[in-house]
Amino acid sequence: MKVNVTDITCKHCVMKIEKTLMMDNLKAKVSLEDKSVSFSNEADKEKVILSIKKAGYTPVV
Repeated sequence: MKVNVTDITCKHCVMKIEKTLMMDNLKAKVSLEDKSVSFSNEADKEKVILSIKKAGYTPVV
């Protein structure tokens, strides 16, 4: 599964989202290159989206 996050612009953005995901006990990979967050468990999709929003970014589904 992948959620696009078009407002990821730098490594700081990646680290901020990764930290928030980790604090929410979610396993996901944040990619600056394709501006996305990838995760394997479809059941976590809503949690991942909420976590991205909590970090201050805009997920595009």
